[in-house]
Amino acid sequence: MIKEKNLVKNLQSLVKIPSFRDSIEVSKWIKNELEDFGYDVWSDEDGNLITEIGEGPGFILNAHMDTVEAGDGWKHGPFRGKVADGKIYGRGSSDCKAGIASMIEIARVLRKNPPDRRIVFTFTAYEEGHPPEKNGLKRVLPRLKNIEKGLILEPTISGKKIGIGVGCRGGMGYVIDIIGEMGHSAYYQNDKNPIYRFPHLLRKIEKLPQRKMNIEIIGEEITDKNSVTEIMAKEGPNVIPSRCTISLDRRALPDEKPGDFRPEIEKVCKNVLGKDYSIHEVRGLQGYLFDDEKFLSECERSVEKAGMKPDARFEKARIDGCILYNFAGIGTFMMGPGSIEQAHQLDEYCEIEGLVKATEAVLNVILFNHK
Repeated sequence: MIKEKNLVKNLQSLVKIPSFRDSIEVSKWIKNELEDFGYDVWSDEDGNLITEIGEGPGFILNAHMDTVEAGDGWKHGPFRGKVADGKIYGRGSSDCKAGIASMIEIARVLRKNPPDRRIVFTFTAYEEGHPPEKNGLKRVLPRLKNIEKGLILEPTISGKKIGIGVGCRGGMGYVIDIIGEMGHSAYYQNDKNPIYRFPHLLRKIEKLPQRKMNIEIIGEEITDKNSVTEIMAKEGPNVIPSRCTISLDRRALPDEKPGDFRPEIEKVCKNVLGKDYSIHEVRGLQGYLFDDEKFLSECERSVEKAGMKPDARFEKARIDGCILYNFAGIGTFMMGPGSIEQAHQLDEYCEIEGLVKATEAVLNVILFNHK
């Protein structure tokens, strides 16, 4: 039922449409394809799309349309959709336009072979590094009614394995200002300089104990993680800065809610800096764990039927499944074509064989859940 030539054509067409600033043009192309199949497609001003087929409780499929910027130094070009050595090259070819190409082909197949339950296709914008209020999947939640479960088609292929992500860590972000006293560098002492106080704070952050959690459904232990990702202090080359600002990225266990970590980092800052600091929580999305063993077994068997090995795991990075779970109570696994190792890379590519097999695996899951 799945046709390789359709998948290749779809992915080439998608890659040729840049979508790192917005997803409007790529959304128009997807909408036209779906309407050509006979679907009624809802869209909004950001290009978010929803269409469905069948009746009854819903099974949702999702992929995001936006990509990160291309960057310089590509050998094959970021927007050419070049095919070479069994691979399709281009920005977003793995993350996440391969998932979109799969969904379009599945939509074609289901139009000719109607399912006996409702399949809901969602193509969403502003997933890559945008705040929750802008996230396309969060914005379409009010339109998603009576959804039981589903799949997020992010890239999960590694070699001959297709990953099945049963959840993800949360993504929290804090900005910490270390307060100093601005003055001429020739006269002020270094104890007034907030930059000199940063290493002491960094060492304390590094020594924070890691929390652990056992994910019983896959027999894996996970931990949280803190990373200082940015530091900025700039008044002038001969000026002691008034403040040193750092960004702290926290990857939290799924039971940690936004704000839970703040008292702990407040205590560290107070011990090191006294009163000379301020903290702002700039983002916070709780992780999730969908421990549906029956659904996991169905996904594993569907992957095996497609000729690949299933690899059940817990995702270290945040995925949009946490939005469906925490804001709408919808459980999803992450499983799709493309390689996560290729995400955001120069000369990003998607292997055609993996694209076909992962699409077949997703369709197998849909048909499995129809019985």
